[in-house]
Amino acid sequence: MGAYGLKTHIWNNNLRCAFLLVLFPLLLLLLAFALVLLWTGYTQNMPSDQGLSYALSAMPQAAPIVLGLSGAWFGIAFMGHQAMIDKATGTRSVTKSQEPRAYKLLENLCISRGITMPKLKVMETPVMNAFASGINTKNYTIALTRGLMDHLDDEELEAVIAHELSHIENRDVRTMIIAVIFVGIFAFFGETIIRNMFRVHMPRSHHHRRSGGGNAGALIFFAVAIMIFAYFFAVMIRFALSRKREYIADAGAVELTKNPDAMIRALEKISGNAKLETIPAEVREMAIENPRTGFAGLFATHPPIDKRIKALVKFAAGREGTQSKIRRNRNSDNEIDRVSDNARNRPPFGRRNPWARK
Repeated sequence: MGAYGLKTHIWNNNLRCAFLLVLFPLLLLLLAFALVLLWTGYTQNMPSDQGLSYALSAMPQAAPIVLGLSGAWFGIAFMGHQAMIDKATGTRSVTKSQEPRAYKLLENLCISRGITMPKLKVMETPVMNAFASGINTKNYTIALTRGLMDHLDDEELEAVIAHELSHIENRDVRTMIIAVIFVGIFAFFGETIIRNMFRVHMPRSHHHRRSGGGNAGALIFFAVAIMIFAYFFAVMIRFALSRKREYIADAGAVELTKNPDAMIRALEKISGNAKLETIPAEVREMAIENPRTGFAGLFATHPPIDKRIKALVKFAAGREGTQSKIRRNRNSDNEIDRVSDNARNRPPFGRRNPWARK
């Protein structure tokens, strides 16, 4: 399906995401088959072809068990994901009096578009990054690092907040959390089984699975190969969900702020200063930037920042190399009010770009 505007790009991306998410239950069934095959290899003494037939015949009984356990995992993670993220990242909620600068920028963006305001949280680290999380309007959250707030001027910080707000409005925050939970299921089963499979006691006799032509070994090898494939494919699906959404969120930030130059400056400052080494990889994938270089770049969840900047220059008439504004005191409420009022009262049309920044 072709996409010709921001809204249709969002619809197109959401449709593609829905299709990819449908593949996760199919991969879970494949994982169930691998588990049955692994159990067959360890407990049954039969040729490989009979082992495969036996595993297939056992699937109607095994699949509901695996899907049920996965559903329980999904339910627990779905309900408690935000507490898990807060504990893993060390973020804390802040009030208007504690962080008036960031709070008012977020508040005014939400008021200008009639959006329910998400919770604002801060991560005390000099790294420059941000991420959004949550499933619904009751627990949507935008987290900013201290380094980001200390080094970005008001327009740049507003652009980053607008970027994360766009993730929430486009519902891809919810999609990413669901994908992370699903991949966590594959990681848990795979790591647990591979770690413990050789510790299982297997009586030695002339009927032992390791003898007799290596039939059991073939079944076990095939089962492990299926689990590795399922996990790898699940990770690839998660990467496919991640990359395009960053371009769309950058465009959404420009639509909200009418200021592509500020978004470009923010990305320029974040580049090279965004590595969150102490938090889980799953959370880093939800951040505004998750740098990976070399061979790891093949599995990058985010497009390179230089490509994102070029897209803003080409499609939003942004300019590279513009100067940052003097950053106002973060405790000055009146200054933020004036900046936000000016942004809200910008004329609807401009000469430079379709989003009307003068």
